[in-house]
Amino acid sequence: MELRNINTFLHIAELHSFSRAARDLGYSQSAVSAQMAQLESELGVPLFDRVGKTVRLTDAGQTFLGYARTLLTTAQQAHNALQQPMEARGTLRVAMADSLCSAFLPGLVHAFRARCPQVELIFRSAVTEEMAALLNSNQIDLAYTLDRPIVQPQMVLALDEPEPICFLAPAGHPLAGKRSLSLPDLTGQDFLLTERGMSYRDALEQILAARHLALRPCLELGSAALLCQLVEQGLGLSFLPEYLVRPRLAGGRVVLLDLPDCRIQMRRQLFYHRDKWVTPQMEAFIAAASQVPAAGSDS
Repeated sequence: MELRNINTFLHIAELHSFSRAARDLGYSQSAVSAQMAQLESELGVPLFDRVGKTVRLTDAGQTFLGYARTLLTTAQQAHNALQQPMEARGTLRVAMADSLCSAFLPGLVHAFRARCPQVELIFRSAVTEEMAALLNSNQIDLAYTLDRPIVQPQMVLALDEPEPICFLAPAGHPLAGKRSLSLPDLTGQDFLLTERGMSYRDALEQILAARHLALRPCLELGSAALLCQLVEQGLGLSFLPEYLVRPRLAGGRVVLLDLPDCRIQMRRQLFYHRDKWVTPQMEAFIAAASQVPAAGSDS
């Protein structure tokens, strides 16, 4: 049963005329007649008595009149409801790199909750390869990672920001304050490093291997934020994202080491599967991620 036919029926019932209804609606009279023939066929009863030039509702037509008005009103209400901004509800599942959780999660949660207070946020820590598998199996909605540029045909990149990775030392370390260090200067030093498999650790290892060098890790740990704290306590050097380090520099207990021959930059990237319907909560998270700085950042 087409809403167009019901609308035409209501016009005829009000105007008592097929021709006047056709003029009002911009149809030909034959089109109006065809619509009513279709509607009467679907209902199985005649809706109008056509005697001479007069058109009157039959008893069945009079009964159908109230239902027709309700149907059109309900359809209009449904249309209007969908035109209004809908408050996002449900859940949002996000996989994030560990270092991003440490630096960005508090601000992200605050900004997102301001936009979508009714949405439940579910976060999990993962590396990039795991994120891709989770997106492909629809176990997460968004993946927020720190890695080299990711180019995968099935993924849509929603955010792409450069993030430098830096060498960090305790303020009292012998190398602190020295200008233009080189990678050989770091060999033999105690290093606190993230686990192998993390993007920036792997990038550093590749550069070292190309120069036939190696660092000496005295500790490997999955938490980049905790490594930053251990450096601050004087337990060794580390190689970490600058956004994690920046808030601690003001305290004067850690310093950046200047290595012109080793500049490594990763990309902070937020992406989703190309076949995923982008929900209002996904849009809100993408907007928040584009605006929220790292914790402790002045930017």
